[in-house]
Amino acid sequence: FPPLNSERAANWTPATESPRGIPFGSLAYRRTAIDPEVRTTLGMEGEDRVEFPLPAALGLPSQASMTIAVDEKSRERGIATLRSIMLRLLLAIPPGKAQFTLLDPVGLGENFAGFMHLEDERPGLVGERIWTERGQIEQRLVNLTETMETVIQKYLRNEFESIEAYNEVAGEIAEPYRFLVISDFPQGFSEEALRRLTSVLRSGPRCGVFTLILHDAKSAMPETFDPTVLAETSLKLRLDDERAVYEVPGLSELPLTLDEAPTDARLIDLVKDVGRAAAEAGRVEVPFETIAPASSEDFWSRSATEEIRIPLGRSGASRLQDLVLGRGTAQHALIAGKTGSGKSTLLHALITNLACWYSPDEIEFYLVDFKKGVEFKTYASHGLPHARAVAVESDREFGLSVLKGLDDELARRGEMYRDAEVQDLASWRAKHPDRPMPRVLLVIDEFQELFVTDDQIAQEASLLLDRLVRQGRAFGMHVVLGSQTLGGAYSLNRTTMGQMGVRIALACNEQDSMLILSDDNVSARLLSRPGEAIYNDQGGLVEGNSPFQVCWLPDSIREGYLEQAEVLASERAIAARPAPLIFEGSAPAHLAQNTPLVEQLDATPDGMPTQIPVMLGEAVAIAPATSAFLRRQAGANLVTVGQQADPSMATSIASLISIAASHRASDLEITLLDGTPADDPNSGMLERLVEKLPHASQVVSFRDAGDAISALGAELARRLEDDGAAARNRVLLVHGLQRFRVLRRAEDDFGFSDSDAPPTPDKVFAEILREGPEQGIWTLVTVDTVQSLERVVDRFSMRSFDQRACFQQSATDSSTLIDSTVASDLGPNRAVLYSDERGTTEKYRPWSIPSEAFLADAVARLSRRES
Repeated sequence: FPPLNSERAANWTPATESPRGIPFGSLAYRRTAIDPEVRTTLGMEGEDRVEFPLPAALGLPSQASMTIAVDEKSRERGIATLRSIMLRLLLAIPPGKAQFTLLDPVGLGENFAGFMHLEDERPGLVGERIWTERGQIEQRLVNLTETMETVIQKYLRNEFESIEAYNEVAGEIAEPYRFLVISDFPQGFSEEALRRLTSVLRSGPRCGVFTLILHDAKSAMPETFDPTVLAETSLKLRLDDERAVYEVPGLSELPLTLDEAPTDARLIDLVKDVGRAAAEAGRVEVPFETIAPASSEDFWSRSATEEIRIPLGRSGASRLQDLVLGRGTAQHALIAGKTGSGKSTLLHALITNLACWYSPDEIEFYLVDFKKGVEFKTYASHGLPHARAVAVESDREFGLSVLKGLDDELARRGEMYRDAEVQDLASWRAKHPDRPMPRVLLVIDEFQELFVTDDQIAQEASLLLDRLVRQGRAFGMHVVLGSQTLGGAYSLNRTTMGQMGVRIALACNEQDSMLILSDDNVSARLLSRPGEAIYNDQGGLVEGNSPFQVCWLPDSIREGYLEQAEVLASERAIAARPAPLIFEGSAPAHLAQNTPLVEQLDATPDGMPTQIPVMLGEAVAIAPATSAFLRRQAGANLVTVGQQADPSMATSIASLISIAASHRASDLEITLLDGTPADDPNSGMLERLVEKLPHASQVVSFRDAGDAISALGAELARRLEDDGAAARNRVLLVHGLQRFRVLRRAEDDFGFSDSDAPPTPDKVFAEILREGPEQGIWTLVTVDTVQSLERVVDRFSMRSFDQRACFQQSATDSSTLIDSTVASDLGPNRAVLYSDERGTTEKYRPWSIPSEAFLADAVARLSRRES
């Protein structure tokens, strides 16, 4: 303990364990001035030396509270002494294991302002601020006494005499020492605050909570406060004039020299050093191995017939905290914690540990993540056999479709129960041991995203989730909902929240603590370190609080356990189960992975199709690919609007392939007007594809566009005269409509014209749009903007495009095209298909441009099919 202003103190190195004493000054020991009985008490009865310095110190772990009595003249010295003691504590105790609550009602925080640099480096060491108001002081004391209650009732109990004994066993989850520092006592203290201070003084040392109090000796103590409590529980230091007295029986006559107070610059430097060291040492890590199977023989060794029971972390020095679902009212779980609180780690620990202890015949997962991240992607990458659906960066529509799928599963299990005349999962499994019916666990992270907009999706999701939560118990179906905050889930039925019997609260504010636990349970506001949590399986009631530390699960450790589950699944032929449904919201959709289309490339159509699917992209739901359909009815054309060149090109390519796949070569003729600029990297792709298809085709140049439209108009006229029901289908694809000026409407449609002159291409094109679909001639158009489309198609002809696909565009364009602003909210790799006839809007992920290898293979398959 070098002088605080010395160079040795400046070269501070962190302590690894707490010392037994923290000196704050030096007593000038004189043997002749000490009563022999006191010398015996001090163990100095045989001391020969007459005079030598004796350290004056606070004692850990039980005598670290001090009261400093000052008068008006010695107040500043008392404040300086407080600062010195606080700095000594920070330097002597391992970083992060000393936390302060600072009360400064007279100085308004000035007396301890230098210690706020700790908060800059490691939040939580001194709290959010220095507290000065009467209400704030009372609340801090409420927090401290609640912490003491938890330590006494949950940690110490009758097993440990003190926090020191508990910490020796607790290891990585050891509790820190807490110091309540008060200046100018009793200023700012209400009756309730004084009552709680008495509790802190009497019971605090056993819990590791100590007080450092600066008291004006001339101020009368409040009548509701017993001053003898200070004398009984604290060491006392009295400062008057230039003298300091250590008021310990037998030593008060010895001269006391207090440590020199640190300069402001030295205080700031050392405090920052301690803060940085605390940040580095502050992570509390309970190894995942603590809760995982100890050996390969333990893998998949548990049964979920009666319940799911899985450890999540450590509670107290020697107990594990289990999550229990399926017993009593504990059927579903609600998890909440602010950013950085450890919620993601908790979910990973839950999923990974379940996959280690239970086989896929015991439990299966539906994992949905609405965060902008890839939290659950690893379970898809490893082919986790328990996973039935994994959604990464999910859309609300996909989340809704998962709920619909589980609602169907709920109904299916209900029918099976009725047939078997059973009422619960345990009875079913007892009656049908050879037919596994695993428990279902639906995990939705950031579930409130389903309800942030009060629309039809939110209403349906709320209804389905409520039904699943209420009825899932008997059918072995459980829900785990995670969120950073519950404040935005305004559309979620509060009675649904009330059905969530298990609540796990990580660090959050007081409002969220009341939302996740109960209206009178704000304990989660006291949580500070990552992974520190409260488990409550009594509907959030205060008496159900069980604090614990979530285990730490690094990515590398998680990968290792998932690989073991993957190997075990392979050994037991579990991999033969249907592959899980994987949804990656940020990834583009791949046409080559569209199984129905690939199969259609090999299957020869039976005859002329009555409706032609145009596959536009992958559905943002558990559903087949999003498709427009060409039927022989008015308006059955398709327009795709958006300035995104690659998705537009991919849409045209996919349209050609899917249309060709549904036709024999003799039943289809394709006309292509390709407006792709010559400097576009994809220039020529459409032309090469059309020319290689076995179907009849015509690739039209810019110069011949008008003639080609006129010729197609003549074909339409013949069909109208001859009733062309038996004629083969024709598809006109106009890619980049904005580039074909010849199709733009004449500026003056009301002027005089030569009635004998042939109709202009723009009028023929409008006629093809209106009359073509009923005669087996359909038009597919891609165009950059609504304005470009309106230059070609008037308001009346716009109805010829019953099906309208949109990429992201302005709210005005979206409203004009599909009577909704939904297209303005689309992100990358998103589009919507609107049907004017049905009034429906379907979101999807447009295809990425297929590879040349895939296109060559598709053409080859179609050609082989024809031969």
